[in-house]
Amino acid sequence: MRRRIAAALCCAAWLSAGGVAQGQGTLPPGYSSDMSGEEAGIWMLTDKQEAATKTAPNLVRDEKLNAYVSGVICRLAGEYCPSIRVYILDTPNWNAFASPNGMVVVNTGLLLQMKNEAQFAFVLGHEITHYLHRHSLEELRKQVNTAGLVNIYALAMFGVGVAVGDDPSGAISLGQDLGRFWISAFSRDEERDADRSGFARVTSLGYAPNEASAIWTDMVAQNKADPRYSRIVFLDTHPSPEERVENNVKWAAEALPSRSDWVTNEDAYHAAMAPFLRRWVEEELALAHPDRSIVIFRRLAQNMPSQGLYHFGLGEAYRKRHQKPDEASAEKAYRAALACPDAPPEAWRGLGLLAMRAGESAKAKDAFTNYQAKLPNASDKAMIDFYLSQL
Repeated sequence: MRRRIAAALCCAAWLSAGGVAQGQGTLPPGYSSDMSGEEAGIWMLTDKQEAATKTAPNLVRDEKLNAYVSGVICRLAGEYCPSIRVYILDTPNWNAFASPNGMVVVNTGLLLQMKNEAQFAFVLGHEITHYLHRHSLEELRKQVNTAGLVNIYALAMFGVGVAVGDDPSGAISLGQDLGRFWISAFSRDEERDADRSGFARVTSLGYAPNEASAIWTDMVAQNKADPRYSRIVFLDTHPSPEERVENNVKWAAEALPSRSDWVTNEDAYHAAMAPFLRRWVEEELALAHPDRSIVIFRRLAQNMPSQGLYHFGLGEAYRKRHQKPDEASAEKAYRAALACPDAPPEAWRGLGLLAMRAGESAKAKDAFTNYQAKLPNASDKAMIDFYLSQL
């Protein structure tokens, strides 16, 4: 424990002695830090984060998905593309961030929730602006000059998975908290700059302006539906989602008349995400936040009514929340899933569980039998066999 504190103090002292950039400005294309200069400390921390990310067990290595995501980011970055490295982490949290050394991390939870490529581009345009405008370097300089040096080091180590104290459970998993350090670094003014400049960068490529406000409208609805939601401390540095909705609506109204060929690239986006949806739906449900999941899957199912996995996810979320009106909503969602071209067999299992809970044995038996016929080698076959033996 003492050795860890000493190491933190040593690194924090180095940062305070000149390890943070002085001043703020736009990075020149091809920029890399002078490791003998004042930015050396920050680059050391971000390089540690990147090294950990490269070997993370939840790093998504699928070539096609990486090519698609990197392609969108490179179009947004333009001449800065060669300085950016993109990493996709398989974690259900809605997050993406860009660090000062050019590392961009995208969580699969974000990919699941975006309606189209335009929405994804607006999120990434915001993050790339943080990188280009050197926001994190400036904010860290302020923090180092005003105290909390050990806390700054500890926050940076969230992404590296360094244990807190002598308890190994204090290590923070990559993806879930890797971006927390950079999220906490920005002031409201810098967030507004990233929103405004990112909006301009994205719309200059022809992405539909109204998709930006839709992201934050969805976020407001999700927050209101989740009884566990609260504005935790590091998010207090951000403008509220309501303010962001208002700003983006205003900017969209100004931009829309300038052209008539705005694009969302919805088909291309969903084609790239399709091979991973089942896994991502399961991961969202595994968070066991049914109120949040209901809002997410209801929105996704409305956006793409022919996608059975979204209806199935909605049915599962209603069934697991298990409030009085939820049984009918769950059954409706499961049946909508089964009516889709990609009807997931698990929807039959959901119907069987609902019927068994309601004491409708014949209905439950029929649903479980259909499930086993569609998916005879399911991992839960033994459980379903037991249920059938009791009906």
